[in-house]
Amino acid sequence: MRLDDVLVQSGKRHIHIRYNRGVIRRVLLVGIDSVMLPLCREPFKHLHGGTCQIETLDYCDDALMALRRQPFDLVLVLSLNAPWRAWPSLSNPTRFMGAKSAIIFLQQVRALRIRVPVLVVSQFPFTKEEALANGAFAFVDPFDVQELDRLVALALTADRQGPPGN
Repeated sequence: MRLDDVLVQSGKRHIHIRYNRGVIRRVLLVGIDSVMLPLCREPFKHLHGGTCQIETLDYCDDALMALRRQPFDLVLVLSLNAPWRAWPSLSNPTRFMGAKSAIIFLQQVRALRIRVPVLVVSQFPFTKEEALANGAFAFVDPFDVQELDRLVALALTADRQGPPGN
């Protein structure tokens, strides 16, 4: 078992994170997005290389079922518009709900009392405050690779108590 130290910079703060390379972290990527999926996989290949088992699910309701069945260490919602197979009920199926989709996913994760950090990944910040208010660990622009790496590192070492302090 090997321990690696990583220094993550956050503005003027430096956060020292120690990784245990023998521990495999389970990460769930949620949403259909051909651009975001490769961008969000990169932090796990480089900074967190070899220590993460990544599962991808296209639909929010499938992700909720997966979270109920087995523990994950981190969830990344890859789009504010992440689709649902059927919502709000099976008698009224809908695939796309707009930006509200990610917010409803966050609300459902919290309603089920699933304690996992959820990062919402989007380059459109218009729902950032609503996402954070509904339990997102963080809201991050996928093109800010350093910030994405920093937040993934923080989330993977978080004690599942909530979002990072500023």
